[in-house]
Amino acid sequence: MSLLISQTGCSKKKSRPSKQTVKLSEATKTITLEELMPKAKAVTGKFKSQVPEQVQNEYMYGTLAGQYGKYDTAEKYLRKALRMEPMLVDAHHNLGLACYKQGRIDEAIASWRRTLELAPNYAETYYNLAIFLFDMGREEDGIKMLNTCIRYETFHLKSRYALGRIMQRKGQSKEAIRHFRAYQSRDKGDVKVLIALGELYLIEGQLDASLKEFETAARIDDKNPSVQYQLGVAYHRRGLLDQAILNYRRATELMPNHVDAYINLGDIYSSRNEFASALASYNTALAIDPTNSYASRKAKQAEAKLLDK
Repeated sequence: MSLLISQTGCSKKKSRPSKQTVKLSEATKTITLEELMPKAKAVTGKFKSQVPEQVQNEYMYGTLAGQYGKYDTAEKYLRKALRMEPMLVDAHHNLGLACYKQGRIDEAIASWRRTLELAPNYAETYYNLAIFLFDMGREEDGIKMLNTCIRYETFHLKSRYALGRIMQRKGQSKEAIRHFRAYQSRDKGDVKVLIALGELYLIEGQLDASLKEFETAARIDDKNPSVQYQLGVAYHRRGLLDQAILNYRRATELMPNHVDAYINLGDIYSSRNEFASALASYNTALAIDPTNSYASRKAKQAEAKLLDK
């Protein structure tokens, strides 16, 4: 599962540190969920708006440096802010990010635990810890951490999206739809969520709802090959084959190596007894992926039908 940590204080280029730079102790790797959860129930820390301007400035220098990928500089200013105000919750949080992105996982986890000690309702920290747990192969713990995040911030978009994708992968369509719908209550125009919902409705047999999501996605980004392909699938399922062909072709124009679009085109042509076009589509798919057994079998069938004529 591919997830990015992206929040205040860090760039969005890459979340996980390289293997060469990771500093991770066995104690941190195997830390229990109970140890990660804060014992505190009330907020005792201070937030940016509650500290003197000089402290705010040091914090902001560090935050901006992190946004530009200057994590060592970010760490320098965030630590300076914390020396001036050790209770500054936001600085502890972003220091954790700076350490994480430099591969110092032990320090990152310590900073995030400190964040939660000062502010147990700091939702973004639970998301960060969930990513750490997923990286450790601890999916169930990661899911629990994401659920904790949305308990404190109902519409935390990254957590909702992550939970939606996980539930989708697990085949729990209704749960996945619930999370994506929560996401859309704050952001109705995210194409990746529209696609995910369209796929889920298709699985559930809700063809009208599925088509609506894909058509909305196409209005937002008609040059997205995934959108065009999924629109083709939705029309295909409804028996609107001419429209499906247009969308599949559009998908292949935008992504010339889109194997599934060529295969689906072949299937439509085969259903219409247009075997020459079907064979051309299957052969194109095989040129992209010679190991595709379905395309190989269907190409042979189309070729046999042509020879019969």
